[in-house]
Amino acid sequence: FQAKLTQTPADPRAGEAIQFAVTLSEKAEGGFAGGEAPLSDAKVTARFVSAIGASASAQLPVKTEGETYALSYKFGGAGDYKLIFDVTTSDGRAFAADFPVSVVSAPINWSFWLGLAVLSLLALGAAGGYLQTWLADGARPGLALRRTLPLAAGALAVWGAGLAGLWFFIGPRAPRPTATASNAAPAVGTGANALSGGHLTISKESQLLFNIRTEPVKKQLVTGGLKVTGVVKARADARSVVSPPVAGRISLRQGLTVGGVVGRGEQIGTVEQVLDVNAQAGLETQRLDVEARRLEVEAQRVNLNTALLEQKGRLAEQKGAAQQARARLAQAQRELKRAENLLEVGAVPAKRVEEARTAVKLNEQEITLAEQQAAILQEQIKATQTAQPRFQVTPKIRQPQRSFPLLAPVTGQIAEMNIANGQQVEAGAVLLSIVNLSTVWLEAQVFEKDLGIVRDSERATWTAPALPGEVYRIGAGGEGRLLTIGQTVDPQTRAVPVIFEVQNPLNRLRDGMFIALSIDTTNRAEVLSAPKQAVITEQGQTFVFVFNGGETFEKRAVLLGVEGQDFYEVKTGLQEGERIVTEGIYQLRSTQPGA
Repeated sequence: FQAKLTQTPADPRAGEAIQFAVTLSEKAEGGFAGGEAPLSDAKVTARFVSAIGASASAQLPVKTEGETYALSYKFGGAGDYKLIFDVTTSDGRAFAADFPVSVVSAPINWSFWLGLAVLSLLALGAAGGYLQTWLADGARPGLALRRTLPLAAGALAVWGAGLAGLWFFIGPRAPRPTATASNAAPAVGTGANALSGGHLTISKESQLLFNIRTEPVKKQLVTGGLKVTGVVKARADARSVVSPPVAGRISLRQGLTVGGVVGRGEQIGTVEQVLDVNAQAGLETQRLDVEARRLEVEAQRVNLNTALLEQKGRLAEQKGAAQQARARLAQAQRELKRAENLLEVGAVPAKRVEEARTAVKLNEQEITLAEQQAAILQEQIKATQTAQPRFQVTPKIRQPQRSFPLLAPVTGQIAEMNIANGQQVEAGAVLLSIVNLSTVWLEAQVFEKDLGIVRDSERATWTAPALPGEVYRIGAGGEGRLLTIGQTVDPQTRAVPVIFEVQNPLNRLRDGMFIALSIDTTNRAEVLSAPKQAVITEQGQTFVFVFNGGETFEKRAVLLGVEGQDFYEVKTGLQEGERIVTEGIYQLRSTQPGA
């Protein structure tokens, strides 16, 4: 096994955080050996012991960074130590590697001690001079000392404040004068110089250790401008609920759960109507009323049929009477003809002819009367036959429908279920809700003063806390569109809802999610840009670290313009093609740059 240690800084001091990184490898020789191979999956812990072998720390966790194992440790005092790494490979083999570490105290800062001495002399001189003045005026020593105590207390307070200032601004130990790969000391917090133009020299090994990555500065479209918040909403026509038409017992389809997909018109269950005592009594009363009406109508129809039969019988009688009258009329007409012939030869008297004529007239009147009665009866029969269908009813009472299907109104996923299989529910109760999120609305609230910007904008970007690190675009190559701008201003917030429509093929967006929208207010021109993670802010100024090649980095102030979702517009400070640091910025900020 081989172990290679990288230590930053090379001359560690007491009270400083020292970075250690060890690279482990295994080398097999002979046979079918494959040369040196890194150990990237070993279990590693570290500990410090003094020069005489006494334990100086507990077991320390070691952070794994690929093939490198790193830790940070702050020594409490100067001395010689030994750093021991305890390694256990993935196949159970164990070994230890130790390295000597010499820790020194930081050099004395003579400016601090000189300033402290001057401050102490001034305080003692003021108190002593004041005491000597009282003694020279003849005051007793005890009285002079009591009169000097207030001044001495004030001088002590001034001395304490001065000591605190010297300790904070100068310090008793001299700081590191430069920051290079050999002696730079990463520190907790931001120890970088606030002025632009500082240069850093970082060796290639340290660049790999710090995982420093760079990207070239280039021109591109930066979508930014008006920033608003909003929520994700399902389309109005893509949301529905399922409710039973009647009260009853619910029976859902097997396997129906929240998140399941159903199609429009698909049967998802049934509701079986269950009647209570009052409903059953009402239904029985209705049945009896209908039965009584049926019997009444049946009786009326029987009476009507009887009357119809009677009318048909009288009609037949009248027709028979008319037929008989016609036969008698024919006989009377023959008798009248014969009597007239006999009267011409004097065989019968004239009275016989008159009697024959009277018989003819009487038969004609009987025929006319019979025909009139028959016509009246025919009209009555026709009227009776026309009125008969009004009394036709269903002979039996049908049982009412007791089972009703539950159908899905829209295609989508079940978002909520408020019912258990077999539960008794009332009519109109919300059993479950269905929502289709293949296309969703992004509803944002825009103040009325910004409506002109929104109306003229063609592009926007949006992010969601539920989708960290992902930026989506609307318009200009992105999916989605501005759907509508509300027509009513909220009287309390003075805002108007603005709705964008976007595709959601994987249903990653959920109804009610928060989003952040950036509506473009630029002129669609490509501008020089820098990633957001590359820009740092210190004391109100913005900086980036520029890679000048080799082992040199420069901390440079920049002026930013439009802020997009993932890029800033850079107005001054950079040129196209320059490389800036995007990863490992914390380590660069923690390094004191030299001139």
